[in-house]
Amino acid sequence: YTDLLKTTKMKKTVLAILFCAFVYSLQAQCPIDPFIQANYEFDAKLLVLREIQNNPNDPDYDNPFLTQSRVDDYLKELSAIYNNPQNLVDIDSLFNEFQFHVSPKSTQYKNMIFHVDTNASWVQSLRNTGTTGITAFDNVLSTYQFTVVSANDYTTPPWENKTIFTLESSLDFLNTYALRDDLQNATTEDLFFELTFFNSPLCSYNGIPYTIETYELPPNQIPVVDCNISKIPSSDHWTFSLYGGCLPPGLPDLRFVTVSTDCSTVTFSRTLSTVENELTDVRLYPNPASDFIQIEGVSTIKAVEMYTLDGKKIPASVAITSQVAVGHLKSGVYFLKVTDDQNRSIIKKFIKQ
Repeated sequence: YTDLLKTTKMKKTVLAILFCAFVYSLQAQCPIDPFIQANYEFDAKLLVLREIQNNPNDPDYDNPFLTQSRVDDYLKELSAIYNNPQNLVDIDSLFNEFQFHVSPKSTQYKNMIFHVDTNASWVQSLRNTGTTGITAFDNVLSTYQFTVVSANDYTTPPWENKTIFTLESSLDFLNTYALRDDLQNATTEDLFFELTFFNSPLCSYNGIPYTIETYELPPNQIPVVDCNISKIPSSDHWTFSLYGGCLPPGLPDLRFVTVSTDCSTVTFSRTLSTVENELTDVRLYPNPASDFIQIEGVSTIKAVEMYTLDGKKIPASVAITSQVAVGHLKSGVYFLKVTDDQNRSIIKKFIKQ
């Protein structure tokens, strides 16, 4: 019996060692490059925050601090792209000539912006002293080191009789979306957080001089002044975008990259790749589109997901005719992920006029 027990324990030990070795080997396949760790930590955090802020069901939606393992997942894939295992010249240019980075332009990573009725009892106190006199409200401000950057009163629509506050934390990075409910629950006043915010500076391109063609007739060449990196969640598709303007009036210049699960294969394309899926005959028309997109080449559509260039998921609905309404969208470039009844999927780019 003793010998049997020893043998059983030994087998368990061997299995544990093999399992650890397997896990280590998976991690070792996707190491984080020192250059990426030093120069793209902030970019990876922005990518995680974009993913969280667009999905209230995300497990970290109510977590003010980002989970490091999620940040590392982005760093690993960026490292794979940077290490360029296939030695593609176009891949090297992403980090060398063009110096792509994730744009922080409209992501509130340390800011909270809301408007409230100007006549609320605590508005003047918050404006003048940085505190409201409401314990729960002030605890949030103190715990996360927020100060009032600006407080502006408005008398004209759409914010008549409203005061817009901009709060900024001295912490380097926060998921400030997780704190909105805390502030709202601390007061009886209605707080409205869905306000556009632009970090300064707006333009973040530091690469080589480069021009792109505007979406107009006749086409015009304008210099690139902004760039961005985005990734569609639960996908291996990365998009590197160049913009001819801080608030681009035309189409961006796009580069698409895919990274395999083990980080050993990196592909590059100037058109959207379909490496990861089996659906290859799908097409969207009209493209560009004004009111709707017709999906062709899928017998039974199970799901349709729509994303912006920043990887932000936006509502999409499909009629029996396989049409997706796009009339409500602003002009620009979007992605449509189509999944059929066999869980095969494809991501297609389309232009909203």
